[in-house]
Amino acid sequence: MFSIWIVVFVASLWILVKSADYFTDFAEKLGKVFRLPNFIVGVLIVAVGTSLPELATSVAGVTRGESEFLSANILGTVIVNILLGLSLAVIITNKKARFNWNIVSNDLPFFLAAIFLVGVALMDGKFSVIEAAIFLVGYIVYVIYTYHIQKTIKEDTKGRYEKKLKKEIASETDYINGESQGKHPKRITKLIILAVLALIAVAISSHFVVEAVINIANILGMGTSVIAATAVAIGTSLPEILVAIHASRRGNFDLAIGDIIGSNIFDLFVIFGVVGLFTPLTISKELFLVLMIFLVGAFFLMWLAFIDKKLTRSETWMFILLYAMFVGKLFNVF
Repeated sequence: MFSIWIVVFVASLWILVKSADYFTDFAEKLGKVFRLPNFIVGVLIVAVGTSLPELATSVAGVTRGESEFLSANILGTVIVNILLGLSLAVIITNKKARFNWNIVSNDLPFFLAAIFLVGVALMDGKFSVIEAAIFLVGYIVYVIYTYHIQKTIKEDTKGRYEKKLKKEIASETDYINGESQGKHPKRITKLIILAVLALIAVAISSHFVVEAVINIANILGMGTSVIAATAVAIGTSLPEILVAIHASRRGNFDLAIGDIIGSNIFDLFVIFGVVGLFTPLTISKELFLVLMIFLVGAFFLMWLAFIDKKLTRSETWMFILLYAMFVGKLFNVF
């Protein structure tokens, strides 16, 4: 029975990640059809798409009565993104991990603010509706601030980024524009249907992921929150990690790091905020302490590594070592 649930977990997680990837692709194309600004497409559509696995599994876990599932999954995902996502992006590629975007000044303050708010909100073991609303306002402020920063980038820098972006979406725009304008209504209808089908697949697969986790946890005699913070967190982080690796292979570490940090800020502000508006969230004191200690530690390790606008292999191995310690602590290895 244990092996069956392992197969169900792996298969449903794979379907979840793939269907979320398809949804993001279809949603991006719709954004281009309706001529939405690239910034809006990136911040809203892509951010939502890459975070769909975390959102779907968290909602499924909470609706199954596993009130700690969301907190464990989201905080575990953020830790995975920092410690494994960035590390793999550097280790797999042979390029030097240097970036130009001033992430220490522009993004890390908001990331730290999100971590601080999560710590304060969950300190009493509960997450209220008022706290959820504050989180959503925080993300709106972050989007407005990021948009303002984007507007102040020098034109030559913008030109380089836009040139890379045009190459990446060239095939998509060809698909969307077609040979005649008359085909747009059919293409739009097709994209909407495909996006809806992808969302349905996300919902169904996330249900089976949670079911598998609950059964595996029961068989092993451990809490579902431990598996949610490790196995589920790694699986739902795959979209962000794969994007970071792909960008790093092309030498675009700004995109790789921006993908990881932007996704983390979205996960903390939006997923906690949206789900917290509709259902109470709780977490045990023991799990809260472990997750927050490693999350804060991961953040400051990343901040120290990013001060010189580069990430070395020796620093990434420190990231991996810290993640191994995190997993060991959750499974009571030490």
